[in-house]
Amino acid sequence: MKLYFDMDGVLADFDAMISGGAELNHPSSEMTPEMQQAKKKFWLNIEQNFSFWADIPVMKGIQDLLTVAKSMGEIFVLSKTPGAKHFISGQKYVDFVADEKCKWIEKNLGEFFDAEHVIICDGKKGKLIQPSKNDILVDDRPENITEWESCGGRGVLFKNSISTNQELLKIIAE
Repeated sequence: MKLYFDMDGVLADFDAMISGGAELNHPSSEMTPEMQQAKKKFWLNIEQNFSFWADIPVMKGIQDLLTVAKSMGEIFVLSKTPGAKHFISGQKYVDFVADEKCKWIEKNLGEFFDAEHVIICDGKKGKLIQPSKNDILVDDRPENITEWESCGGRGVLFKNSISTNQELLKIIAE
């Protein structure tokens, strides 16, 4: 069994970095025009703050969840970079973000993930991995879970470490 963990919103508490509400980390199509403008400004501010990605705190309880997950199978980070359209520097900044995410994993969760177990992508997770029914994605975004499952994998929607741990244990007990 392979277990894939999203980074932002699962391993890393991305929402802790958003002043004014976590709703800025949702698809723009679900937002009012005012919220879309706030989201655009938020991403522009991120690009100007070179320490943003390094400063994201570790999600509460994630070490315990990863310890359990590691006993269940091989664990990976599977994280997407934000689209280049968000940034003035375009793809150059997206590449910077990918590198910063790898540094963050090494610094904060290096005991669980080596470089071979960190996948940073810019496309759909399920199409990249082509999961089987034994491949589990833990992600905080329902649309990523739906896409993963449509490609053949199993998804667990992350709400917090405790409930996710319980969901993973139910899957193993099946």
